[in-house]
Formats: sequence, structure tokens, C-alpha cells
Amino acid sequence: MEHRMSDNELRKAIGTLQHRADDARKRGADDEATRIESTVANYRDEMSQRL
Repeated sequence: MEHRMSDNELRKAIGTLQHRADDARKRGADDEATRIESTVANYRDEMSQRL
């Protein structure tokens, strides 16, 4: 059974991951940042479908 994150968990995850993606970009780890931003986009899409 897959855990479905609550709205609050999703918001927190989005914020945390966006911060990590920003840090990765600053370090020049563009591939890592792109992967993280893809996850952020998926989470944001999930949030928009819940509203």
C-alpha cells in the first residue's frame, strides 16, 4: 500500500526539495537540480489536482 502525503506534507516536501534544487544549481550540479525540480513539478501538479 502506497502512502499518500497529506497537503501539509506535500507543501513541506515542495519547499525542501526546491531549496535543495537551488543549492544544487549554485554548486553547478545541473543534472541533480533538474531531477529534483522534476519531482517538485510532480508534487505541485498533485497539489493542484487536490484543490
